[in-house]
Amino acid sequence: MPVNIENSTTVSQKQDFMDLIYDTAVKLISGTFLNCSHNPVEIPKSGDFLSKLDTTYLLALIICSVICIITVIMCLIHVSYVYIYVTNSNRRFFILYLAGTAPFCSIAALGAMIAPRIWFLSHILSFFYFSIGLWLIICLMMHIVEGRQAVVKKMSEKNSKINLQTPPFCCVFPCLPKFSMETKKIRILEAMVFQSPCIRLIATLLSLALAFEDPLGSGVALKIIDFLTLPSLLLGIYGCHILVTTISKLEELMPFRYIAVFRILDIFFMFYGTQQPVFDFIARIGVFKCGNILPPLESAFFWKNALIVIESFIVSLISTILLKPSRSALFDKYPSVRSVVSSTIEKS
Repeated sequence: MPVNIENSTTVSQKQDFMDLIYDTAVKLISGTFLNCSHNPVEIPKSGDFLSKLDTTYLLALIICSVICIITVIMCLIHVSYVYIYVTNSNRRFFILYLAGTAPFCSIAALGAMIAPRIWFLSHILSFFYFSIGLWLIICLMMHIVEGRQAVVKKMSEKNSKINLQTPPFCCVFPCLPKFSMETKKIRILEAMVFQSPCIRLIATLLSLALAFEDPLGSGVALKIIDFLTLPSLLLGIYGCHILVTTISKLEELMPFRYIAVFRILDIFFMFYGTQQPVFDFIARIGVFKCGNILPPLESAFFWKNALIVIESFIVSLISTILLKPSRSALFDKYPSVRSVVSSTIEKS
Protein backbone atom coordinates (compact mmCIF):
# COMPACT_ATOMS: atom_id res chain seq x y z
CA MET A 1 0.00 0.00 0.00
CA PRO A 2 2.72 2.58 0.81
CA VAL A 3 4.29 1.87 -2.58
CA ASN A 4 0.98 2.44 -4.33
CA ILE A 5 0.44 5.69 -2.45
CA GLU A 6 3.95 6.84 -3.36
CA ASN A 7 3.43 5.94 -7.02
CA SER A 8 0.07 7.71 -7.15
CA THR A 9 1.64 10.80 -5.56
CA THR A 10 4.42 10.81 -8.18
CA VAL A 11 1.90 10.44 -11.00
CA SER A 12 -0.17 13.26 -9.53
CA GLN A 13 2.89 15.52 -9.32
CA LYS A 14 3.82 14.77 -12.92
CA GLN A 15 0.26 15.52 -14.01
CA ASP A 16 0.29 18.81 -12.09
CA PHE A 17 3.61 19.71 -13.68
CA MET A 18 2.31 18.96 -17.19
CA ASP A 19 -0.83 20.99 -16.48
CA LEU A 20 1.35 23.89 -15.34
CA ILE A 21 3.42 23.74 -18.53
CA TYR A 22 0.27 23.58 -20.65
CA ASP A 23 -1.36 26.53 -18.86
CA THR A 24 1.84 28.56 -19.16
CA ALA A 25 2.11 27.82 -22.89
CA VAL A 26 -1.53 28.80 -23.46
CA LYS A 27 -1.02 32.08 -21.60
CA LEU A 28 2.11 32.88 -23.62
CA ILE A 29 0.35 32.15 -26.91
CA SER A 30 -3.15 33.52 -26.43
CA GLY A 31 -3.42 34.88 -22.90
CA THR A 32 -1.44 36.80 -20.31
CA PHE A 33 -0.08 36.41 -16.80
CA LEU A 34 -1.63 39.76 -15.89
CA ASN A 35 -5.07 39.96 -14.33
CA CYS A 36 -6.59 43.23 -15.51
CA SER A 37 -10.19 42.29 -14.69
CA HIS A 38 -10.33 45.04 -12.05
CA ASN A 39 -9.65 47.66 -14.73
CA PRO A 40 -10.46 46.19 -18.16
CA VAL A 41 -9.42 48.35 -21.12
CA GLU A 42 -10.61 47.63 -24.65
CA ILE A 43 -8.59 48.55 -27.73
CA PRO A 44 -9.77 52.11 -28.46
CA LYS A 45 -10.56 53.64 -31.82
CA SER A 46 -8.00 56.15 -33.05
CA GLY A 47 -10.14 59.17 -32.11
CA ASP A 48 -10.74 57.93 -28.57
CA PHE A 49 -7.09 56.97 -28.20
CA LEU A 50 -5.77 60.37 -29.31
CA SER A 51 -8.20 62.20 -27.02
CA LYS A 52 -6.97 60.28 -23.94
CA LEU A 53 -3.21 60.46 -24.51
CA ASP A 54 -1.06 61.15 -21.49
CA THR A 55 2.21 63.08 -21.67
CA THR A 56 4.41 60.04 -22.37
CA TYR A 57 2.31 58.71 -25.24
CA LEU A 58 1.80 62.19 -26.70
CA LEU A 59 5.52 62.98 -26.62
CA ALA A 60 6.37 59.62 -28.22
CA LEU A 61 3.79 60.19 -30.95
CA ILE A 62 5.08 63.70 -31.73
CA ILE A 63 8.72 62.58 -31.85
CA CYS A 64 7.92 59.57 -34.05
CA SER A 65 5.81 61.73 -36.39
CA VAL A 66 8.73 64.13 -36.88
CA ILE A 67 11.17 61.25 -37.43
CA CYS A 68 8.79 59.60 -39.92
CA ILE A 69 8.46 62.85 -41.88
CA ILE A 70 12.26 63.18 -42.04
CA THR A 71 12.52 59.56 -43.23
CA VAL A 72 9.97 60.20 -45.99
CA ILE A 73 11.82 63.37 -47.04
CA MET A 74 15.07 61.41 -47.30
CA CYS A 75 13.22 58.80 -49.37
CA LEU A 76 12.01 61.49 -51.77
CA ILE A 77 15.60 62.67 -52.16
CA HIS A 78 16.68 59.08 -52.83
CA VAL A 79 13.94 58.68 -55.43
CA SER A 80 14.95 61.88 -57.22
CA TYR A 81 18.59 60.75 -57.39
CA VAL A 82 17.58 57.32 -58.69
CA TYR A 83 15.46 58.85 -61.46
CA ILE A 84 18.19 61.29 -62.42
CA TYR A 85 21.29 59.09 -62.23
CA VAL A 86 20.16 55.49 -62.93
CA THR A 87 19.82 54.68 -66.63
CA ASN A 88 18.35 51.18 -66.84
CA SER A 89 14.62 51.00 -66.04
CA ASN A 90 14.78 47.52 -64.45
CA ARG A 91 17.64 48.48 -62.19
CA ARG A 92 15.83 51.69 -61.33
CA PHE A 93 12.75 49.73 -60.25
CA PHE A 94 14.79 47.39 -58.02
CA ILE A 95 16.57 50.29 -56.33
CA LEU A 96 13.36 52.29 -55.85
CA TYR A 97 11.61 49.36 -54.20
CA LEU A 98 14.53 48.70 -51.86
CA ALA A 99 14.84 52.41 -51.07
CA GLY A 100 11.16 52.43 -50.12
CA THR A 101 11.56 49.74 -47.45
CA ALA A 102 12.43 52.06 -44.55
CA PRO A 103 9.79 54.74 -45.26
CA PHE A 104 7.12 52.08 -45.87
CA CYS A 105 7.83 50.43 -42.51
CA SER A 106 8.02 53.84 -40.82
CA ILE A 107 4.65 54.99 -42.18
CA ALA A 108 3.01 51.64 -41.36
CA ALA A 109 4.40 51.71 -37.81
CA LEU A 110 3.33 55.33 -37.24
CA GLY A 111 -0.14 54.48 -38.54
CA ALA A 112 -0.35 51.64 -36.01
CA MET A 113 0.73 54.03 -33.25
CA ILE A 114 -2.07 56.45 -34.15
CA ALA A 115 -4.67 53.72 -34.66
CA PRO A 116 -3.86 50.82 -32.27
CA ARG A 117 -6.47 48.55 -33.84
CA ILE A 118 -4.49 48.25 -37.09
CA TRP A 119 -1.20 47.07 -35.55
CA PHE A 120 -1.66 43.60 -37.06
CA LEU A 121 -2.35 44.99 -40.54
CA SER A 122 0.76 47.17 -40.23
CA HIS A 123 2.89 44.21 -39.21
CA ILE A 124 1.87 41.73 -41.91
CA LEU A 125 2.04 44.30 -44.73
CA SER A 126 5.54 45.37 -43.72
CA PHE A 127 6.60 41.73 -43.41
CA PHE A 128 5.23 41.04 -46.88
CA TYR A 129 7.14 44.07 -48.21
CA PHE A 130 10.35 42.66 -46.72
CA SER A 131 9.80 39.23 -48.27
CA ILE A 132 9.45 40.80 -51.73
CA GLY A 133 12.60 42.81 -51.01
CA LEU A 134 14.56 39.57 -50.49
CA TRP A 135 13.64 38.48 -54.01
CA LEU A 136 14.28 41.87 -55.61
CA ILE A 137 17.73 42.24 -54.06
CA ILE A 138 18.65 38.96 -55.78
CA CYS A 139 17.15 40.30 -59.01
CA LEU A 140 19.31 43.42 -58.64
CA MET A 141 22.45 41.33 -58.19
CA MET A 142 21.69 39.13 -61.20
CA HIS A 143 21.00 42.24 -63.27
CA ILE A 144 24.36 43.74 -62.32
CA VAL A 145 26.30 40.56 -63.20
CA GLU A 146 24.29 40.12 -66.44
CA GLY A 147 22.42 36.91 -65.65
CA ARG A 148 22.99 33.30 -64.63
CA GLN A 149 25.09 32.18 -67.60
CA ALA A 150 27.50 35.08 -67.14
CA VAL A 151 27.80 34.23 -63.44
CA VAL A 152 28.53 30.56 -64.17
CA LYS A 153 31.15 31.48 -66.77
CA LYS A 154 32.96 34.02 -64.57
CA MET A 155 32.82 31.92 -61.40
CA SER A 156 33.94 28.75 -63.22
CA GLU A 157 37.01 30.58 -64.51
CA LYS A 158 38.00 31.23 -60.89
CA ASN A 159 37.04 27.69 -59.82
CA SER A 160 34.56 29.14 -57.29
CA LYS A 161 31.93 26.89 -55.76
CA ILE A 162 28.50 27.36 -54.19
CA ASN A 163 29.04 27.61 -50.44
CA LEU A 164 26.16 26.27 -48.32
CA GLN A 165 27.74 27.28 -45.01
CA THR A 166 25.82 30.53 -44.65
CA PRO A 167 23.17 31.79 -42.18
CA PRO A 168 20.75 30.75 -40.83
CA PHE A 169 21.85 27.09 -41.01
CA CYS A 170 25.66 27.38 -41.05
CA CYS A 171 25.92 26.83 -37.29
CA VAL A 172 23.49 23.89 -37.29
CA PHE A 173 25.21 22.02 -40.14
CA PRO A 174 28.92 23.00 -40.12
CA CYS A 175 29.95 20.19 -42.51
CA LEU A 176 27.77 21.17 -45.47
CA PRO A 177 29.48 20.49 -48.82
CA LYS A 178 30.33 22.93 -51.60
CA PHE A 179 28.91 22.50 -55.12
CA SER A 180 30.21 23.46 -58.52
CA MET A 181 28.68 26.44 -60.31
CA GLU A 182 25.85 25.46 -62.65
CA THR A 183 22.94 27.38 -64.13
CA LYS A 184 20.50 24.76 -62.81
CA LYS A 185 21.74 25.16 -59.24
CA ILE A 186 21.42 28.94 -59.43
CA ARG A 187 17.83 28.52 -60.63
CA ILE A 188 17.13 26.26 -57.63
CA LEU A 189 18.55 28.86 -55.24
CA GLU A 190 16.49 31.59 -56.91
CA ALA A 191 13.38 29.43 -56.52
CA MET A 192 14.17 29.06 -52.81
CA VAL A 193 14.10 32.84 -52.49
CA PHE A 194 11.08 33.37 -54.75
CA GLN A 195 8.83 30.93 -52.88
CA SER A 196 9.07 33.06 -49.72
CA PRO A 197 7.05 36.08 -50.98
CA CYS A 198 4.60 33.71 -52.70
CA ILE A 199 3.90 31.82 -49.46
CA ARG A 200 3.87 35.08 -47.53
CA LEU A 201 1.24 36.50 -49.91
CA ILE A 202 -1.05 33.53 -49.26
CA ALA A 203 -0.45 33.79 -45.50
CA THR A 204 -1.12 37.55 -45.57
CA LEU A 205 -4.43 37.17 -47.38
CA LEU A 206 -5.51 34.32 -45.09
CA SER A 207 -4.49 36.26 -41.98
CA LEU A 208 -6.40 39.34 -43.12
CA ALA A 209 -9.50 37.24 -43.77
CA LEU A 210 -9.32 35.70 -40.29
CA ALA A 211 -8.60 39.04 -38.60
CA PHE A 212 -11.55 40.78 -40.25
CA GLU A 213 -13.88 37.82 -39.70
CA ASP A 214 -13.10 37.40 -35.99
CA PRO A 215 -10.88 40.22 -34.62
CA LEU A 216 -10.96 38.97 -31.02
CA GLY A 217 -10.89 35.20 -31.45
CA SER A 218 -8.39 34.75 -34.27
CA GLY A 219 -5.21 35.27 -32.22
CA VAL A 220 -4.24 31.60 -31.93
CA ALA A 221 -5.01 30.91 -35.60
CA LEU A 222 -2.85 33.86 -36.68
CA LYS A 223 0.07 32.60 -34.59
CA ILE A 224 -0.32 29.14 -36.14
CA ILE A 225 -0.19 30.67 -39.63
CA ASP A 226 2.95 32.61 -38.69
CA PHE A 227 4.54 29.43 -37.34
CA LEU A 228 3.65 27.41 -40.45
CA THR A 229 5.18 30.03 -42.76
CA LEU A 230 8.42 30.21 -40.75
CA PRO A 231 10.16 27.36 -42.68
CA SER A 232 9.35 29.14 -45.95
CA LEU A 233 10.85 32.38 -44.63
CA LEU A 234 14.00 30.66 -43.34
CA LEU A 235 14.41 28.81 -46.65
CA GLY A 236 14.12 32.09 -48.55
CA ILE A 237 16.66 33.81 -46.32
CA TYR A 238 18.99 30.81 -46.64
CA GLY A 239 18.81 30.81 -50.44
CA CYS A 240 19.36 34.57 -50.50
CA HIS A 241 22.46 34.29 -48.30
CA ILE A 242 23.91 31.45 -50.40
CA LEU A 243 23.53 33.43 -53.63
CA VAL A 244 24.93 36.64 -52.19
CA THR A 245 27.84 34.91 -50.41
CA THR A 246 28.79 33.05 -53.59
CA ILE A 247 28.30 35.69 -56.28
CA SER A 248 29.50 38.72 -54.29
CA LYS A 249 33.08 37.47 -54.82
CA LEU A 250 32.92 38.82 -58.38
CA GLU A 251 34.90 42.03 -58.86
CA GLU A 252 32.10 43.47 -61.01
CA LEU A 253 29.98 43.95 -57.87
CA MET A 254 32.59 45.92 -55.93
CA PRO A 255 31.98 49.42 -57.37
CA PHE A 256 28.21 49.00 -56.92
CA ARG A 257 28.59 48.54 -53.15
CA TYR A 258 26.07 45.75 -53.43
CA ILE A 259 27.12 44.09 -50.17
CA ALA A 260 26.28 47.31 -48.33
CA VAL A 261 22.79 47.28 -49.87
CA PHE A 262 22.28 43.64 -48.92
CA ARG A 263 23.57 44.00 -45.35
CA ILE A 264 21.37 47.02 -44.69
CA LEU A 265 18.25 45.13 -45.80
CA ASP A 266 19.33 41.92 -44.08
CA ILE A 267 20.02 43.52 -40.68
CA PHE A 268 16.89 45.68 -40.87
CA PHE A 269 14.79 42.59 -41.63
CA MET A 270 16.41 40.68 -38.77
CA PHE A 271 15.57 43.41 -36.25
CA TYR A 272 12.05 43.81 -37.62
CA GLY A 273 11.33 40.08 -37.54
CA THR A 274 12.56 39.51 -33.99
CA GLN A 275 10.87 42.51 -32.37
CA GLN A 276 7.31 41.27 -32.81
CA PRO A 277 7.68 38.00 -30.83
CA VAL A 278 9.93 39.68 -28.24
CA PHE A 279 7.44 42.46 -27.45
CA ASP A 280 4.58 39.95 -27.59
CA PHE A 281 6.37 37.76 -25.03
CA ILE A 282 7.31 40.52 -22.58
CA ALA A 283 3.77 41.92 -22.75
CA ARG A 284 2.23 38.54 -21.88
CA ILE A 285 4.55 37.95 -18.92
CA GLY A 286 3.46 41.28 -17.44
CA VAL A 287 6.24 43.78 -18.20
CA PHE A 288 3.66 46.25 -19.53
CA LYS A 289 1.23 46.72 -16.66
CA CYS A 290 -2.53 47.18 -16.86
CA GLY A 291 -3.01 50.70 -18.20
CA ASN A 292 -5.80 53.21 -18.56
CA ILE A 293 -5.21 53.94 -22.26
CA LEU A 294 -4.25 50.64 -23.93
CA PRO A 295 -4.32 46.96 -22.96
CA PRO A 296 -0.86 45.53 -22.12
CA LEU A 297 -0.37 43.80 -25.49
CA GLU A 298 -1.34 46.86 -27.55
CA SER A 299 0.79 49.05 -25.29
CA ALA A 300 3.78 46.81 -26.05
CA PHE A 301 3.12 47.07 -29.79
CA PHE A 302 2.83 50.86 -29.52
CA TRP A 303 6.41 51.03 -28.24
CA LYS A 304 7.54 48.38 -30.69
CA ASN A 305 6.22 50.54 -33.53
CA ALA A 306 7.93 53.59 -32.04
CA LEU A 307 11.19 51.64 -32.15
CA ILE A 308 10.54 50.67 -35.78
CA VAL A 309 10.08 54.34 -36.72
CA ILE A 310 13.46 55.15 -35.16
CA GLU A 311 15.15 52.15 -36.80
CA SER A 312 13.71 53.12 -40.20
CA PHE A 313 15.21 56.58 -39.83
CA ILE A 314 18.61 55.11 -38.93
CA VAL A 315 18.45 52.76 -41.93
CA SER A 316 17.62 55.66 -44.26
CA LEU A 317 20.44 57.73 -42.81
CA ILE A 318 22.99 54.92 -43.16
CA SER A 319 21.82 54.26 -46.73
CA THR A 320 22.22 57.94 -47.56
CA ILE A 321 25.80 57.94 -46.29
CA LEU A 322 27.00 54.60 -47.67
CA LEU A 323 25.19 54.63 -51.01
CA LYS A 324 25.42 58.22 -52.15
CA PRO A 325 25.89 58.52 -55.95
CA SER A 326 29.57 59.45 -55.75
CA ARG A 327 30.32 56.13 -53.99
CA SER A 328 28.13 53.62 -55.83
CA ALA A 329 28.15 52.57 -59.47
CA LEU A 330 24.41 51.90 -59.21
CA PHE A 331 24.10 55.57 -60.21
CA ASP A 332 25.79 55.05 -63.56
CA LYS A 333 25.02 58.55 -64.92
CA TYR A 334 26.72 60.30 -62.01
CA PRO A 335 29.94 61.92 -63.37
CA SER A 336 32.45 60.62 -60.80
CA VAL A 337 31.13 57.05 -61.06
CA ARG A 338 31.92 56.50 -64.74
CA SER A 339 35.66 56.65 -64.21
CA VAL A 340 35.43 54.21 -61.28
CA VAL A 341 33.43 51.69 -63.31
CA SER A 342 35.71 51.95 -66.34
CA SER A 343 38.85 51.44 -64.23
CA THR A 344 37.28 48.39 -62.57
CA ILE A 345 36.41 46.90 -65.96
CA GLU A 346 39.97 47.45 -67.20
CA LYS A 347 41.41 45.68 -64.13
CA SER A 348 39.11 42.70 -64.56
